[in-house]
Amino acid sequence: MKKITSIALNALLFLHCLLLFLIVFESSVKIPFWLQPVGRMHPILLHFPVAFIALLVLLNLLKGQLDKDTFKKINLFLLLITALSTVLATIMGFVLSLEGYESDVMRLHKWGGIILSFILYGLVVLREKTRLYQALLYVGLLGVVVVGHYGAGLTHGTGFITEPLLVAKKAEVNDNTPIYAAYIKPILDSKCTSCHNDQKQKGELNLSSIKGIAKGGKNGALWVAHQPERSLFMQRVHLPIEEKEHMPPEGKPQLTPNEIELLEAWILHGTNDTISFAELKENAPLKALVGEKWQKSNSSKIPQYDFDFADKTVLESLNSPYRTVIQKSPKSPAIDVSIYGESTYSLEHLTELSKIKEQLVFLNVSKLPIDSKAMAFIGTLTSLEQVILNGTGIESTDLKALEACVNLKSISLSSTNVDASVLNSLKQLKNLKEVFIWNTSITAEEVEDFKKALPSVKFFEGYVSDANTLVSLTPPILKGRVNVINSGDKVKIWHKMDGVQIRYTENGDVPDETSKLLESDLVIDLEGQRTKTIKAIAYKEGWKPSKVRNFTFQDKGYLPESFELEYEGILHEYTGSAKRILLDDVVMNNSGVYVSKFWSAFIEQPLIATADFGDETTTELKEIIISMGYSFYQSRANQCSVDYVELWTSNDKDDWKLVQKRSYKNTKNLNDIRNIVLKVPKGKHRYYKVVAQPSGIKMHVDQIFFY
Repeated sequence: MKKITSIALNALLFLHCLLLFLIVFESSVKIPFWLQPVGRMHPILLHFPVAFIALLVLLNLLKGQLDKDTFKKINLFLLLITALSTVLATIMGFVLSLEGYESDVMRLHKWGGIILSFILYGLVVLREKTRLYQALLYVGLLGVVVVGHYGAGLTHGTGFITEPLLVAKKAEVNDNTPIYAAYIKPILDSKCTSCHNDQKQKGELNLSSIKGIAKGGKNGALWVAHQPERSLFMQRVHLPIEEKEHMPPEGKPQLTPNEIELLEAWILHGTNDTISFAELKENAPLKALVGEKWQKSNSSKIPQYDFDFADKTVLESLNSPYRTVIQKSPKSPAIDVSIYGESTYSLEHLTELSKIKEQLVFLNVSKLPIDSKAMAFIGTLTSLEQVILNGTGIESTDLKALEACVNLKSISLSSTNVDASVLNSLKQLKNLKEVFIWNTSITAEEVEDFKKALPSVKFFEGYVSDANTLVSLTPPILKGRVNVINSGDKVKIWHKMDGVQIRYTENGDVPDETSKLLESDLVIDLEGQRTKTIKAIAYKEGWKPSKVRNFTFQDKGYLPESFELEYEGILHEYTGSAKRILLDDVVMNNSGVYVSKFWSAFIEQPLIATADFGDETTTELKEIIISMGYSFYQSRANQCSVDYVELWTSNDKDDWKLVQKRSYKNTKNLNDIRNIVLKVPKGKHRYYKVVAQPSGIKMHVDQIFFY
């Protein structure tokens, strides 16, 4: 016991000296990423001091019931373990606080914990001073209660205990309640404010009030009015859940599809925090959404279906990264399906749904290359109530296939090629309630004719700007995102909205209304260079011009006859082959667009890629470039993930020669690893092998070039 006591006393002295050192030099302390998990163990350990000090107080209250020697031994043991667990929890909490949490409650919790740690160390030192020891013991008990109170305020909010009482007093939501107060704020409160509140502002962001939201965080404004696709909040929500920047973080309650849909609609409408349901225009998409899915008057009646539940194993087999198949609720057999990914789509993604044809009531195939065969299949979904065909390029004649969908209530045709003749097919849908037709060739006069022909159907024309409230256009986009080309290839830079003019420059100048007008596919002449940047801007009468978007095109170089990977890597938002990703003609550039599905990641196993240029090659390679993928949002520390790279050459694949090796272990500058250039020695080789070893976190690779 004496030896254990001696070790414990020395440990306490060392740990408190360490704590004192951390306090004094706090502003200079930098915690490496590998030590951050120690700080995050603080919530696990902090419960031990609470229990131990309670036992210590109870033991001292029962002192008279024990003999003197027994009491001293038990008391010393409890005292040492209490002091040790307290100082360890305090140091862990200090490390955790360096991750960026800062608020008044945080400061009170941190300094309260530090003071408590030294109080309990004082108990160890003064354990023989009976009266002083007893007084300090009860001060320590009170300190645990106070520090714990502030800690609970950090994790649950200062009003956590009284929240049920306050909720009970809330005014009933009605048509005059602001949409923000009635529906948006409750979503933020339940999914976001535990980490972003007055007391705990992770990322310097406070979502507990309009004032805090307007201020934004360290990464800028939370949302951009009328532009959910450019709003940081929605970008983070749509990131894959395993991504560090995904919000809410993995392990926290996630936003539901309905909540995401509402937030996007609210941002699209303009992020007005005072407008109520009653004040919304009848044709406003936000009003239709709130009325259908969020108002109590519309949610009191749960639809009843006469078909059976689908087999759960079938639902599981149909779910994939490019297709979500979700049962509406445990009590409803109805199923919602959404299919994603233009580049990965095939007709089978639709026809495989025949297994749940009877239960399928909602289908979203927006922005997919839907053709007549796909429409023919959709027409067999007789239980279908809502279908979203936005941006699919279908024409009016394709809608004839849906006439058999007798239960169809809602159809979205925005950004398609339908015209006024679509009315013939719409008339056949007897249960139709709403049609979305904004950004089509259907004129305002034709819409009025639609309304007369189908008085029970609501037609949504989308946002119509006026002279007083001009809204910025979204920037032009690159069709297919293919930006790795041969000189002379054609590319399509376009805009989803009809009637938009795209002006562009090829010489680096910022484009304006006097620049070249893009009238057809653009031929890219690389002019002997590896890259070329096109700057483009969108104009439309009644709208503000878009921001300028840069499109950087890169020379494709030489393609090997065959290409093999030893390890596939971690495929991300993509179903396919990593070796296809690395030669898929899509490379990320500095446009600020996060296209994570075009890279593959390596974390444990290295990238080992072998290229075979065949026996008859007359090409002598000069360089091999590894293009590293990167996140627009991640910190530099999380980007520099390469330990080393190697280049090997061979002519018979059995006798490899290492011709170059580079270490990036201590690299701090992200630009140093964005494009790793490996010089090929003079001479012709059939085989080239590239090895890239990650350094402990994900190493993102999106393309390999051979020049």
